[in-house]
Amino acid sequence: MEKKIKRYDFDRISGRMAQKFGSIKKGEEEEHSISLFCMESNLLKLHREEEKRDGRRTVEAIHICLLTIDGYLREINYDLGAFLSEENQALAHGLLMSFDPFTNPEIREALEGSDLDSGEAMEAYYEEPVKCLLRLEKSIELWTKARGNNGYFQYIEDLMGDTVKKDTKMEFAVPADIVGTQEI
Repeated sequence: MEKKIKRYDFDRISGRMAQKFGSIKKGEEEEHSISLFCMESNLLKLHREEEKRDGRRTVEAIHICLLTIDGYLREINYDLGAFLSEENQALAHGLLMSFDPFTNPEIREALEGSDLDSGEAMEAYYEEPVKCLLRLEKSIELWTKARGNNGYFQYIEDLMGDTVKKDTKMEFAVPADIVGTQEI
């Protein structure tokens, strides 16, 4: 079933997902550093390729990812066509590559044999990425107000740019407790 998304739903997905999963408070990012690093390094690599992939497009990409996850959990295929652009699609893909087994075949392979078929297991798996996406959105909003539309990317380039490789390989993280004893 494909469901058209209205602007209201697109703009409100962050609030809905924060109510469902909670969020990372400022100062508590350290516990989520691996997931955040993968997401942010992918975003930075994509921004380096094309400066049109700015803060505004990144917030849109986060909303696309949150709606994608919501669609998985509710077994709904959302029609996001009205909100897609070349820039936000590339950013959304980079974010999804950092955690989503339905987008990244390497993650799917690492999770082979784990039970992501049940709604409960899937919800538990996506809790960490959702919280990280919501934290990134807040950070982007903060740095956009402080430094303009590319302020977030200036900030992360200054903060971690030297640790992010100058390649196009998308980084990812998989929770060890889900992978179990399987070697990666």
